[in-house]
Amino acid sequence: MTDASITPKQKGVLSKKYHIQRENGYAAKYRLKRRTNEVLKAIKTHTTKHQLALLDIGTADGLMLNNLANELSPRISVGIDFSSELLKFADNNQSFFVQSDASKLPFKDDFFDVVVACAIIEHVPNAEAMINECYRVLKKGGLCIITTPDPFFEHIATMIGHLKDDDHNETFNLSKLKFLFENQQLAVLVAEKFMMSPIGFPYELVIEKIVKCGGLERLLLNQIVVGMKQ
Repeated sequence: MTDASITPKQKGVLSKKYHIQRENGYAAKYRLKRRTNEVLKAIKTHTTKHQLALLDIGTADGLMLNNLANELSPRISVGIDFSSELLKFADNNQSFFVQSDASKLPFKDDFFDVVVACAIIEHVPNAEAMINECYRVLKKGGLCIITTPDPFFEHIATMIGHLKDDDHNETFNLSKLKFLFENQQLAVLVAEKFMMSPIGFPYELVIEKIVKCGGLERLLLNQIVVGMKQ
């Protein structure tokens, strides 16, 4: 299904190469795993509802959504992405996939229990519009979960050639993200950083807890914000 309103100027639209990296590349697989685990932890901590209606914005090849669906057994799980090429790899029997703009979600109001958007807000032309759409499609008491890389480390990644200069429209720190959430009447439940390394290492989670307890969260590479619709 294709949304005719999609603009061709969307930045950071990914291709088959991204899917291959997520399936075969150690670093990409690790980052996917860490983000998925953070999202699962947030859902299990902040909702007791079963048979969830789950939406994954920026689903790419659907690998995260598949992992979430396997773990949560939702009533319905839907993934949207701007890239029709990536969505070709997302077909499965437990989720629905739609090509769509994150700022113009093709769903009715108050439909989903959880909306997830990992590593996507930095790509969209209008982050406020995306958060507004997340709020609109969420039920009262529903969760909005967003992750995005730390701006400082994103800048470093761009400087060393890991990212293209035009991949992102805007980067966000936790203060900006919290403002966006609160401006859309999403009560912020969690706003913290995670991930010490883009490739992982032994005992990373233990060391990460120590780093957080020591007030050194600035050393962490990624961020997560969880909000609830009031």
